[in-house]
Amino acid sequence: MAESETKNIYSVCETSQIIVNPFLWVYINDYIKKFRIYNNDEFIITIYSLNSFISQDDILLNCLFEQLKQNKFTIEIVGNEKSINDIEINCKNATKNSSYNFKYQIQDIPTLIELSSKTDLPLIGIIIIKIVAQIICKIKPLYKAIVLDLDDTLWFGTLSEIGVDEIRKNMETEKGVSFIDFMKFVKSLGNELGVFIVICSRNDPKVVESAINELSEVIFPLKNQIDFIIANDNDKSENIKIIANQLSILPSSIAFIDDNQLVRDEVKNKLSEVFVPEWNNHNELVTQLIAGCFFERNELSLSSQNRRKEYRIIQTERTLNSLPKLSIKIINDNNHIESIKLYSKSNQFKFSGIDNDFDEEAKSVYFEILRGNGENLGICSALTYIITNDALQILNWAISCRYFEIGVEEFILNYIHNISNKNKLFINYADSGKNQKVKEFMFKYSDAFITNNKKEMIEIIITKNILNKFDNNTNIIEL
Repeated sequence: MAESETKNIYSVCETSQIIVNPFLWVYINDYIKKFRIYNNDEFIITIYSLNSFISQDDILLNCLFEQLKQNKFTIEIVGNEKSINDIEINCKNATKNSSYNFKYQIQDIPTLIELSSKTDLPLIGIIIIKIVAQIICKIKPLYKAIVLDLDDTLWFGTLSEIGVDEIRKNMETEKGVSFIDFMKFVKSLGNELGVFIVICSRNDPKVVESAINELSEVIFPLKNQIDFIIANDNDKSENIKIIANQLSILPSSIAFIDDNQLVRDEVKNKLSEVFVPEWNNHNELVTQLIAGCFFERNELSLSSQNRRKEYRIIQTERTLNSLPKLSIKIINDNNHIESIKLYSKSNQFKFSGIDNDFDEEAKSVYFEILRGNGENLGICSALTYIITNDALQILNWAISCRYFEIGVEEFILNYIHNISNKNKLFINYADSGKNQKVKEFMFKYSDAFITNNKKEMIEIIITKNILNKFDNNTNIIEL
């Protein structure tokens, strides 16, 4: 049978029909549309082998296809196999005229069926949701932190009213089971995927710290797993801004969990970019997070698992008011592979939007950061540039959000100065609205970054005085 006879492109439902399933509504509005804040490319996804398993009159499934298409993910289904083990997929980026193939393996069918039963989404719909999420998180993992209320969210009861002893008693009863199971789920997100775990509570900070210290890991599994705690009487939207700054991430990378509807509404109204799920019980909440693919990853990564450890190391150094003593290895990136990966994921410190369309003469390097004991903490930065007879032009420069303000910026400007060989030095710059860290850095060294009539080109002039400033603001050395 010819391919044209077995291919179906689905687009047959009205936009409003997606509201009939709340899990699908959340997936589209808080995951798919969130991705479109960072990337506007059009994708055509050809999925092989599923045709026989799709009912043409499945309204909900057709609605999923239509909603994806409206958000520039066109789904094409090819092939009529009677049984499948893994699914061949071709993902074409129609905007950039590039494509790649990958496989989605159907390994844990009972778990998928359980998710289907909880969400009332068809099994094939769950699979397609996961396939699209794999494509998205390959480009950019969207959510990096989960911010959690305490009272009646992580434990049963209000700490300021009943005290830690009653909290402990509640958690040791059947009432506490769902709270404990939810915390185990969050703990796994942190340990396996490197998701930051933060407490944001309307409580006295000393009382919160004391209560957590008193509770055992059996009834409070997040003990020793929390990356940051903020407890005060402020609006939680204000605290979330502080949290984002503390973690060096954008508020849009945060999922905020709170049992209080008034608090959820306050955050939604004042920080609409934060994901705030609606939920009535922990089982529904976990199902929503899984079905919505909010913490989906396309690989199990040691770098991701180490992210929180790196954060704590750096925070310890900052607490001591000292810059960490680290080393950097500079590696030629001949095909721009690692540089493109970092550019596609970076937002806060990225100078331009030139992510992958480089001239043949362009060179890229990336920088790996290492601790004093030789432990490799991963790629911290990437740089792409062109050298001409009289100038060095930087096409793009990005730094991973894990490594802001510990001396990486100054180390790399020193490197740029050295490779420029005293020729003129220019850098492409475009205000994306998200690269606030670039603005802050240019303001910090305003005597080095010289603006001119060319809005997207800035000259960098590095004097002896500026070099001394760099040296005073970094302890990082080249390996």
